[in-house]
Amino acid sequence: MVHLDVPGPDNGLFSTEEVRPRNKPALTTSRIIAFPKNHYQKPPNLAAGFSALDLSCEKPIRANLVADSIKPSSFKITIETWADSVLHAASATWIEHKADARDCHFGQFDTRCRRRAQGKEITFHTPFREAPQLVCWLNRIDMGSGEDANYRINAYATNVTARSFVAHIDTWGDSVLNGAAMCWIAFPRNKACVASGSFSTSDVRSWSNPRPKNSARVAFPKGAFTKPPTVLVALNSLDMAGNSDLRIKASVDEVTSEGFRWHLDTWDDSTLYAAEASWIALGFA
Repeated sequence: MVHLDVPGPDNGLFSTEEVRPRNKPALTTSRIIAFPKNHYQKPPNLAAGFSALDLSCEKPIRANLVADSIKPSSFKITIETWADSVLHAASATWIEHKADARDCHFGQFDTRCRRRAQGKEITFHTPFREAPQLVCWLNRIDMGSGEDANYRINAYATNVTARSFVAHIDTWGDSVLNGAAMCWIAFPRNKACVASGSFSTSDVRSWSNPRPKNSARVAFPKGAFTKPPTVLVALNSLDMAGNSDLRIKASVDEVTSEGFRWHLDTWDDSTLYAAEASWIALGFA
């Protein structure tokens, strides 16, 4: 276990490389994150997902993201693996809201079994007036590795209504999905100064034309922001060759009041057939 007690900033981003170098893998890597002083009177609600993963292909692909020890002043964020898996590095994105907020719902869906396709109806604790915007982020992966088992996983929602939706985590082909989890984030469709969506390698190329770097621009809904918002992004889907390490990173830059540029990248000898990430943009009223 490697832990950093020096508090990190509440900016929605964490990397294991803030705590240790990539070439010194550990089963558990964690850090304390400090909330702005006096911002919360009660521990807030949090949702988090992976924005980058770098795991060895020599053992099963296992990674888990945990946010706990949540207080009004701080929380601990942890990225872990287990058994004989090797996690070189990983990054996470999180979002938070006040515990008594009524217009934003967070939740978690975990497969906890070995079936290839997962689907579960989830009911909102308070119904929305109409079908909300809904974002899914992967935050646990337990998959087989090796030349005969590519890395394939997809987390998504269907049948979204004002009262409920169906959460899914699927794999396909020769992939082996032992288990996985995702967080979900739901908020009113017309909420001021908030927008969301997703981007995919399929926006710029076909599955059969893999390349390590993929990028394009996303436009916000017209008039959504007057200043550049904070854009939070995490992975919800990937399809990669299993004969090398799983290396993938989702990121954004060039953020303006009108949009941003996204990136879905791999590196070294990894092959990225396809990937998708979901984003949330938060402005200020």
